[in-house]
Amino acid sequence: MSKTWAVARQMIAEGIRMKIALVFLVLLGTVVLGLPFAITGDSSLTGAVQSFMSFAFTATAVLLSILTIFLSRSFSDELVNRQIFLVMTKPVARWQYVVGKWLGITTINFIFLASSGLIIYGMVFYIKATHPPIDTRFDLAELNNEVLVARHAAKYQLPNFRTGAEAEFDRNLEEGMYDDREELNKEEEIGRLSRKNEARWRIVPPGNMRTFKFSNLLVDRTEGHFVQLRYRATVSRYPPDEIFRAHWRFGDPYRGATVRDIPVRHRADRWHTIRVPSDVVAPDNTLTVEFFNQNPYEGEPQFGNIFEFRKSEDVSVLFIVGSFEWNMVRLLVLMFCKLTFLSAVAILMTSVFSFPVACLGSFTVYVLAAGLSFVMEGLDQLSDDYAGMFSSPGEFLAQSTVYLLTLARFILPDFARFDAVESFVNGHNVGLVWVLQAVGDMAMMKTGIVLGLAVLLFHRREVAEISV
Repeated sequence: MSKTWAVARQMIAEGIRMKIALVFLVLLGTVVLGLPFAITGDSSLTGAVQSFMSFAFTATAVLLSILTIFLSRSFSDELVNRQIFLVMTKPVARWQYVVGKWLGITTINFIFLASSGLIIYGMVFYIKATHPPIDTRFDLAELNNEVLVARHAAKYQLPNFRTGAEAEFDRNLEEGMYDDREELNKEEEIGRLSRKNEARWRIVPPGNMRTFKFSNLLVDRTEGHFVQLRYRATVSRYPPDEIFRAHWRFGDPYRGATVRDIPVRHRADRWHTIRVPSDVVAPDNTLTVEFFNQNPYEGEPQFGNIFEFRKSEDVSVLFIVGSFEWNMVRLLVLMFCKLTFLSAVAILMTSVFSFPVACLGSFTVYVLAAGLSFVMEGLDQLSDDYAGMFSSPGEFLAQSTVYLLTLARFILPDFARFDAVESFVNGHNVGLVWVLQAVGDMAMMKTGIVLGLAVLLFHRREVAEISV
């Protein structure tokens, strides 16, 4: 291990001396330190902080990824300039040399990423102290309670539509509605009826109400603590001003919860957040929320709005489960796992190819890992599920690419799956399970596979040969 760390120290020293590292360090500092003075968001304090964090973390991830690839040039230069001969004459195994180079690049990434995180953290509170809020009370409260926190989003429990679908199926069967069908698959028909009932339940006609039930809300019910309802509804037949009027009721008195009625005037088809005291949550950690499609404001007409909550994510309850600082630490760990994998890819490429080819290959892997889900989804839509692979040249190319990318998934991680910047910026909790999955999948398993392949290929390579 001492020999491996000796190679890593040499790599760290070389990386710091490289001019390209200095260039990226200046770019990184310019982005992180300069963005607070250039970004205002939506002119609110919360918008300014969110815009800064989103751009700062995204720019940091991209710049450090590019720097990782360029740092691997040290490996290639030592091969081309014969400097590796001095190392190979010493009692250093080839695997120790490869792992040491990877460890050195990873250490540089850790230092740069940790420094960037500390600077971003400081600049967040600099913006908070210097940016004038639109409203001193509500804007600052929104920042403290919805952004500079770690909130868990709980989804509501859907009713059991299958029971009603089974009863409807039996009723239709008795009435002879299926007599004209030659073949009837009971499970498929019950599934269709369940989906129909669910789609009907998600629509709230004028004068009707819907009940959303949540469980396992581990919140502090004492005074001064709050939960937040975040929702978005697709609204039709809304008033000319595009503002709908509705009524939310929180709490079930039969479970020991406090009942609170919240009338709202909100703009249609946008996300909205309602903040209520946490005593609406029952002692058994359940919460009942009722939505009434009626105008609660006296003297105003009923406009006949039709609401639709199309997805389960359209209504959720958020509550604080951790601090902003530890949430940022977990975000940085996710980012570091990606850099760990990318540094192994860069070492693999430079152990086999010359630097220009290795650089192109590393960038290709980086782009594929970043857009793997998007590419797979696009190819699935492009490909005709009912056509054969050889039905047309385009179909053959699409299906072949799908199969190749499916195989590549065993080695390539899906960076988008572990992209937590948006969640972090919105104050959502970057879960520990999410982080552990990234550590196991990217930093350990797939990084180990790539690094092992680099050791194997470099062990079989003739170092006296110059790759072109």
